Amino acid sequence: MADELFNPLDPEVIRDPYPIYRALRESDPVHWHEQLGAWILTRHADCTQVLKNPDIFAADFRKVGIPTPGPLLSLQTLDPPDQTPLRHFAVDALRRQDLRALEQEAAARAESLLDGLADRDTIDFVTDFATPFTLGTISHLVGMPPPEADEEWRRHNDRLHRSMDAGLDPDSEEAGLAARQHFSDYVARWLARRPETGISGYVAANREGLDYADEVLFNSLRAFWHAGFEVPARFLGNALMTLQQYPEVVNELSGAHVDTAVEELVRFSGPVHVVSRAATEDVTIAGRTVHRGDMVVVVLAAANRDPERFTDPETLDLTRDPNPHLGFGRGTHSCLGNVVARIEARVALRALLTRYPRLAVLGSERFLNATLHGHSRIEVRLSGAPALAH
Repeated sequence: MADELFNPLDPEVIRDPYPIYRALRESDPVHWHEQLGAWILTRHADCTQVLKNPDIFAADFRKVGIPTPGPLLSLQTLDPPDQTPLRHFAVDALRRQDLRALEQEAAARAESLLDGLADRDTIDFVTDFATPFTLGTISHLVGMPPPEADEEWRRHNDRLHRSMDAGLDPDSEEAGLAARQHFSDYVARWLARRPETGISGYVAANREGLDYADEVLFNSLRAFWHAGFEVPARFLGNALMTLQQYPEVVNELSGAHVDTAVEELVRFSGPVHVVSRAATEDVTIAGRTVHRGDMVVVVLAAANRDPERFTDPETLDLTRDPNPHLGFGRGTHSCLGNVVARIEARVALRALLTRYPRLAVLGSERFLNATLHGHSRIEVRLSGAPALAH
C-alpha cells in the first residue's frame, strides 16, 4: 500500500523532496508509513534523540529478532558495547594517518584531473571529475589501489546503491548483498597481501588484537572505503547544482569561509537523507507510542531544515555558524570518515571554482535513490557559457 503523503521513490519527490519533508514536519512529524512499515521522523530534536540513544534505537536489528545477512555485519550495524572496540580501533587507524599530506595529495589529484579536462568544452562532472577524485583520494588513504572503473565495477556499484532502498524495493536486496560481498572480497584479497601503508596497513599490522570475525573486519573496511568515494562524489554533484542556483555566493568558497561553506552545503543539500533504527523497547516520541520492534526512519535531510533548530533554514547561508546539522549523523554511528569528506569537499570545490568560476550546468540526471540522493550525470560547460537547462 503506497503512503498517501510520502512516496520516497516518486521521481518528483526524488527531484525535490524538501516540500514533502516540510509538510510532514509541520503536520505529522512522527508519521507512520504503511508501505515501509516504519515511523518517519522529520524534526531535528526527535532525530537527534534517536541517533544518540543506541540502547533504545538500535542499528543492530538482531536485537529485535531481525537477522542481519553476513555482508551487512560491520561497524555500521553493530551497537555498543559490541561495536566499541572496533570503533576505537577504526578511530585509531584514522588518527595514525597524515591527513595534512592527504589534503596535499588530494589537491594535486584535483589539479591533475582538471588539467586533463582543460581542452574539453563540456564534461560529465560526475564521471570525469567527482568520482575519480573521491575514489582516488579514499583509496590513497586506505592504502589500497582503486579497482578499475569498468562495466563490472559500475554494475556492482549500481546494485549496492539500489539496495539501500530495499525497504521500498525488496527485489533489490539480494543483488545488493552480492555487490557488498564482491567489494568485501576485494578488500580481503588486498589485506591478504599484508599492505604496509594507509589504513589497510594499520589493519594488517594490528588485526590480531581484535576479537572480531574476519567477515566483520572486511565489511567494515569496505564500508569505510565505499562510503569515502560514493557519498562525497554525490555531495560534490549536489553542491555544484546548488551553487548554480546561487552564483552570488561562489566567492565565499575561498579563503576563511570555505569550511563553514562546506558545512552549510552539507546541511542544505547533503546526499544522505535517511538512516534506520529499530526500537528495542516501547518508547514515546513526540506523543506517539513506538513499540518494541518498530522501525524508525530518521530523515536527516528534513531535520537539517527544521526552523526550530535553524534560522531561515530554506536559505543557503555559507557563513552560517554554528551549524548543528545532522549530515554526518550523531552519536556512536556518526560518520567515521567525516574529516576525510570535509577534506575532499573543500579541495574539490575550491579547485574547480577557482579555475572555472563561471562554469555552467547544461543538463543533469538523478539517481532514482531515496536514501542517497545525487546525480548520475551532470553535463558542464567549463567555459561558463549561459546554461541551457537544469
